[in-house]
Amino acid sequence: MRRIAFFGGSFDPPHRGHLAVATAAADRLALDQVLFAPVGRQPLKGKFPATDFVHRYAMIALATQADARFVPSLLDAPYNSDSRREKDTRPNYTVDTLARLRASLAAVSEPTALFTLLGADSWLDIGHWHQSARLLALTDWIVAARPDFSLDSTEAALPPTVKAHSMRDAAEGGLELHHADDTVTRVWFLPRLHEDISATELRAALDRGQVDADLVPAAVRGYIAKTGIYPSSAPPNPLT
Repeated sequence: MRRIAFFGGSFDPPHRGHLAVATAAADRLALDQVLFAPVGRQPLKGKFPATDFVHRYAMIALATQADARFVPSLLDAPYNSDSRREKDTRPNYTVDTLARLRASLAAVSEPTALFTLLGADSWLDIGHWHQSARLLALTDWIVAARPDFSLDSTEAALPPTVKAHSMRDAAEGGLELHHADDTVTRVWFLPRLHEDISATELRAALDRGQVDADLVPAAVRGYIAKTGIYPSSAPPNPLT
């Protein structure tokens, strides 16, 4: 059985923390693939991210090339408008993306175990996500927890129709999520993983030309320098 994890996010830009989380999850749960899927338009962040999707996808393709388990994905790309006159500004809801992914995997003969990978901050907000109860029933979950992360805070984040129980066979703690339709999904935690890297602070550092080379893969730094997608990273104008 194949084991695949969906890893969504803005990836603006992709950095060491993203790769560390994906590596830990792939190693811990023997994942065959981690699908890095930049989001077209995040429902909970208004106009963010600011960088065009095509650039964020290109950076993901560069950032993931060193590990064969990591796959850049267009699953969460912006919607295409049916009208040539209007830009399609519909948000990308994760519940819709995962439903499409599940349907596509069901059409393949090889059985697949599907996971969703996300950070602790995102997990603690999961109850506010679009159709959160349905969302949590679509896949198993992998949460990159902070050192101060607790199962109590995890359970408190769940929508009221989802009931959590301890997972007995998880070596480092985990939960079973029991849903209203009697299905069960699981949550695994990566408790010792902590990459405290803020994408907002990282972009600000890029704007100042002060980013630490260890934070961003070399191929991504080269792309940023070449394209000038962050203000201070722009190449000099030959006409000035």
